[in-house]
Amino acid sequence: MSLGSWDEAILKSLLFVGIGIAVWAIFAGLVPLSVNGLLGSVVTFLLYMSVYLLISIVGWLVIGFPLHYFISKYTNRSYLYYAALPMAFVLPSLLYEGSLLLGFAALFQGLLFRYYVYKEI
Repeated sequence: MSLGSWDEAILKSLLFVGIGIAVWAIFAGLVPLSVNGLLGSVVTFLLYMSVYLLISIVGWLVIGFPLHYFISKYTNRSYLYYAALPMAFVLPSLLYEGSLLLGFAALFQGLLFRYYVYKEI
């Protein structure tokens, strides 16, 4: 049983999704145009990245890595298995008008992780 190149894959999935959320915030108009507002946005971005990384790393340690182990051992490593659990966070947000950010971040991290972990194999 090969678990793939998971160390590089986790770093890429965390980085790409984190930067993607920050770019989305810029294009959504959440960045002010004044100098004081811009400095506040820089501080907010640094705070966001630290909290995002903390939540993501804890999520991967508690849920992601054990799930990856079981998917690698007992299934055919399909993208469907890597998307199933994050969809449990996306669907309730769609039904009850909640925040989709956490669910979509987990979904994209899982799918990017799956892509990069078995890319060389």
